[in-house]
Amino acid sequence: MNLKSNGSWIVLGVALVASLWASEARAAKGSFEQTLSVDEPILLDVSTGSGSIIIEAGAVDRVEIVGHVKVGKSWFRRSEDNAQELLDRVLAEPPIELDGDSLRVGYLKGRGLKGNISISYEITVPATTRVKSDTGSGSMTIEGVAEVVEADSGSGSVTLNNISGSAVADTGSGSIRANGIAGAFEGDTGSGSITLTQSGPGDVRVSTGSGSIELHNIDGALHARAGSGRIRVDGRQRGTWDLDTGSGSVQIDLPDDAAFQLDAESSSGSIVIDHPVMVQGKISKRHIRGDVRGGGDLLRIDTSSGGIRVN
Repeated sequence: MNLKSNGSWIVLGVALVASLWASEARAAKGSFEQTLSVDEPILLDVSTGSGSIIIEAGAVDRVEIVGHVKVGKSWFRRSEDNAQELLDRVLAEPPIELDGDSLRVGYLKGRGLKGNISISYEITVPATTRVKSDTGSGSMTIEGVAEVVEADSGSGSVTLNNISGSAVADTGSGSIRANGIAGAFEGDTGSGSITLTQSGPGDVRVSTGSGSIELHNIDGALHARAGSGRIRVDGRQRGTWDLDTGSGSVQIDLPDDAAFQLDAESSSGSIVIDHPVMVQGKISKRHIRGDVRGGGDLLRIDTSSGGIRVN
């Protein structure tokens, strides 16, 4: 073993950490606040390359925006003065554009602002607002608005609460938690769990590459996919329910009087159906097809490795 070489790597690592810490310490930081009067429902379109986003319902006649800005000293900047200059420009002219019923926040393109700029937003809007929100890296929370057209995070969790219409959430890596969604819902995460509670009817479509899925009070058609993770669902079936997991168990809780067409298959795991099934075709412990209480909408369940239970 070359101790000298290893020692050099240790020194280099310590120096790198110290350099990064010093760079963070030299980051220019500041905040801005702006209030806009509105007299009609708006579409809020907010975007940040790096930073968290919080959007909440507030007064009916105005939008309040707080932005927390951090400009780091990158490897390519010659001094901290440049970082401070960029910060001053953002604070002097925040990236906020109101045009009729459209409010755009956070779009720096075309302003000559390039560099290691991170902006986190806290925004209060009327409850009638429709929201489109995007962050390259950071968490997102949206509460009490009319509709979430899109909530997209490249890396970070997405939380939606008490949305009076439909909602769409997407994250490359992170969990999705949606509670009190009064309409249709779509959710997709590359890696992370998905939890949903509906408060009104609407079709649901969710997918995770790796993570569990837990859905409550579902009132509509359902399409759920988990590459690896368990699926738990309760609600009232209205339309086809299609559930698939590569590795994990599936449990569904339906009303006692539920009537549906069943197609359940597990390559490795037990199948338990706590409803009267009129079996169709050959009886198999790995695959059950048949009608429950005369049939109805299709309930299809497939797991490669894991048990299936329908209560």
